[in-house]
Amino acid sequence: MFADTPMPTPYDSALQSLFNQLPDIHSAVLARSDGFEIAQATRGTVAAARLAALASSMLALGTAALRELGLGSSGSVLIEGQRGKLLLLDVPVDGQPLVLAVVGSDSVITGSLLWVARDCVRQIVETTPNQGITS
Repeated sequence: MFADTPMPTPYDSALQSLFNQLPDIHSAVLARSDGFEIAQATRGTVAAARLAALASSMLALGTAALRELGLGSSGSVLIEGQRGKLLLLDVPVDGQPLVLAVVGSDSVITGSLLWVARDCVRQIVETTPNQGITS
């Protein structure tokens, strides 16, 4: 059901929980801000490395726009297409910022997608050593 990752990570349970809460999610990738994949879960054939690179670039652009408009420095980006949705969320950890990319079907309810993805971010932050919720 889920794609194998090279090595288990402490974030796998957070990604698994994301899938358990919302069946309309096709894939989720946790990446560093430099575009490298840390963890992934997928029900399809999404190229995790490609999604990680896209996610970090798109979230950086969204974050820059928020700063320029005086709306804060971290946030999310939602892209809706004919066949699905892509949600990118900033994961506020010290040191190396992370991004969570979640791909959902075209029938996924946006509010539900945001809710479960934000819960996943909370779990990731709590799993990361020496971290606390910063947003």
